[in-house]
Amino acid sequence: MKKILGLTVIAFLVSIVIPLNAKALDAEIFASSGTSMTETTEGGKTFSLKNTAGSSSKKVPLYIGANVTDGSLTELNAHVELENSNFTFSGERSDYRLTSGWSGTVTKSATGNGIDIKLTSTSGLNTRSIVATINLIVSDNAPSTDTCKITLGTTEAPVTPKCQVVDGTYYDANGNEVSEEAYNAACTTAENPQTGSFLPYTLIIIGLALAGWLYYVTKKNNKIYQV
Repeated sequence: MKKILGLTVIAFLVSIVIPLNAKALDAEIFASSGTSMTETTEGGKTFSLKNTAGSSSKKVPLYIGANVTDGSLTELNAHVELENSNFTFSGERSDYRLTSGWSGTVTKSATGNGIDIKLTSTSGLNTRSIVATINLIVSDNAPSTDTCKITLGTTEAPVTPKCQVVDGTYYDANGNEVSEEAYNAACTTAENPQTGSFLPYTLIIIGLALAGWLYYVTKKNNKIYQV
């Protein structure tokens, strides 16, 4: 009886603790006027990129970054709209540079005056940082005081799969690619709904209270048997 109660308590607590590792990604992708990231599109804002192009280059840098406050960002998708015809993106590989560890494409939008960004990272980003630099070309007739309004089409970061099977690939509670066996061990417990969300801390309290109650009942029964 004592062993059964003990195993019941352990099974209950494990079913609570395992899903707690499945944290959802909390991140925001943004465009920035500089590497200091003081002027960005965070929070749905826009900003005007100044014409800092010299007489020789005729190019102005635009920076793309992400602010990760929870989890690890491994995929970055965004659309930047350039609301000024004097600033354009060539679409050439030579006109954008990616931070080490990132790969993907930065292309000119098929319609309008915009930029489509699709990047991935093998190591992941877990802080606030710049991941790409895009050089915009300023037309020759643009005045030195000209500006370009920068709007980010999406500020919603993609969610890393947690305890999910996507296109035949298994992801554990931390979003890492694992084998089917490791996936089953981490994600297919009876109490794990595989939603990738936090369980309320009240469940932990309930679990501890239940453990204490079972312990009390066991001790009391042992005393009765001894008598």
